[in-house]
Amino acid sequence: MDTKKQNILLLVIFIVSFALLFYGQKHIGYMGLTLEFIGLIGLVTILYIYNKRYK
Repeated sequence: MDTKKQNILLLVIFIVSFALLFYGQKHIGYMGLTLEFIGLIGLVTILYIYNKRYK
């Protein structure tokens, strides 16, 4: 996979993860918490990939 496609994929994952964080905040209960947790995992994964790439 070349770098341009990988960057586009990471951008899409970032946008979806960020959207899940905001959407999860609107829902009270376990469903909202689960959505926020999935969004947080996505953001941490992107940060890990970025740091691994430029290590």
